[in-house]
Amino acid sequence: MKVHKIKKIFLVVLFLEFKIAFAQNAAHMDTLIVSQNDTTVFEKRETVNYQPCSRPRLYTYFELKNPKDGTYYFIHNEKDQLVKEGKYTSTYMYEGRKYEQGNFYNSKTYTYKNNGHLATIHYQEDGRNVKTEFFDQEKRLEKIRYIDKKAEETTKLKFYKKGKLKETRIYSSFDTYYTIKAKE
Repeated sequence: MKVHKIKKIFLVVLFLEFKIAFAQNAAHMDTLIVSQNDTTVFEKRETVNYQPCSRPRLYTYFELKNPKDGTYYFIHNEKDQLVKEGKYTSTYMYEGRKYEQGNFYNSKTYTYKNNGHLATIHYQEDGRNVKTEFFDQEKRLEKIRYIDKKAEETTKLKFYKKGKLKETRIYSSFDTYYTIKAKE
């Protein structure tokens, strides 16, 4: 019963977050919901990825053919799972530097496990990695990794057990951290 309530609360929070973000962005930009399988929108490319000490692996990625500048995209895969959402920007200013290559500089990327359950949500702001949320088999939050925008190093890890905060590790260097236990 508790798990069912937590799932409902989690879905409501996600819905409200989406609704707020959509409402804030709706007045200023177009929104498109697209599928990676749509050949008019995406070009499918395949490459072979070679890693030392492992077998070569075929990697498939999709490239937007004619992206619309300033448009908020919801991109779904062949299983109708949301894989990316974000605003496409053809040029972007960050700390006085202008980036001419179009990209999703502020976005969320979703990955899924083989059984179709959500595995991670990865956040980018200003084209930099900010945080990654990891989920367990029960679709509950398992861990959040916070990343320093400039150094690309882990600044903080929050661990959850059954959806509740268990401990927080705050990093002072690459492998040095102190732990704060959550109150029961």
